[in-house]
Amino acid sequence: MGKRNKVTTRDVAEYAGVSQSTVSMILSGKKNVSFMPETESKVWEAAKKLGYKKPVKKAAAMENSLSDTILILAPLLTNSYYTTIIHSIMEQAQSLGYDVLTEVTFRDPERESQILSLPKTSKLAGIIILYPIRKISEANAVSKNLPVVMVGEKPENIRFDSVELDSKKPGFLMADHLLSLGHRHIAFICSPIGKHEISRLRRLEGIRMAYEDRGLVQELIQVFTPRPGEFRDYAYQSAEYKVGYEMCKKALDSDLPITAFIGHNDMTAYGILAALSERGYRVPRDYSVAGFDNSVLSAMPQISLTTVEHAAVQKGKDAVNLIHSRNHQDSKADTMSRITRMEYEPRLIIRQSTGKARMPV
Repeated sequence: MGKRNKVTTRDVAEYAGVSQSTVSMILSGKKNVSFMPETESKVWEAAKKLGYKKPVKKAAAMENSLSDTILILAPLLTNSYYTTIIHSIMEQAQSLGYDVLTEVTFRDPERESQILSLPKTSKLAGIIILYPIRKISEANAVSKNLPVVMVGEKPENIRFDSVELDSKKPGFLMADHLLSLGHRHIAFICSPIGKHEISRLRRLEGIRMAYEDRGLVQELIQVFTPRPGEFRDYAYQSAEYKVGYEMCKKALDSDLPITAFIGHNDMTAYGILAALSERGYRVPRDYSVAGFDNSVLSAMPQISLTTVEHAAVQKGKDAVNLIHSRNHQDSKADTMSRITRMEYEPRLIIRQSTGKARMPV
């Protein structure tokens, strides 16, 4: 049998020449029990000599096991926009002494509830949410006891800090750019648009605002999105790419006079580019294509996608800094009553995938 390294109360009792129950009561500081001073002295000296360490209760260990951990809620990891933010969060968190735990929800409200219940059993340093979750009321409740930060599109009823982007602005920038190139019939391709899909709704709203600003009718904008059931059948690893690919083909088959496509994000735009290439079209000679997020692949010369930069890396760092700041305030009671709101201005990145609209046939 291997040598036992852990010093127990029995070891201390044998060394001090007293009973194990006496040792347990003295070392635990049991109330309403008294011993001779020399007995207490012998027990404490024996414990020190042997290197006895008081065991940590399992409940206490569990409660504090994540006390230096920042929890991230992400909808998925197949979009490089989210992985870019998560990498930024991890880098900044580690520089400040935090660990990071990432949970993927697949936008499932029940999964959101399960994750947001974690602070009930384990102490956390904070929570960063990377998309507009359904369970806002539960997140608001959690924010009363620990720092919570929303990164990205901000739902109107959140009661905690945010590092945000108003997606109407990128939508306006992109549509205005295409309109300046002479495009009028534009297709907006995205995943299903519901009331909870704030970024999709607001990007479309921004596109419409650009048309309104130029006195153009919004009927020139065509929206292509799969039915919810159809979207659920796509493999989650490639769902956004598949949306771009399938909806672009549908748009081409519609015989509408479309000259430009806007994908809801860069991943969707990649699917659009693939569908156009498969049909033998050239970009931007035949069609212009644009996206949002300025993902790393978008800058590659083989892709060269016109897109919108909205500071994913810096937003991740700022989210960690907000949590760190709240955890190191002199008076948390005062700071928890204040909400910090940071907003980044989007920047249009023009590359080779957009050009002047072709002359009508």
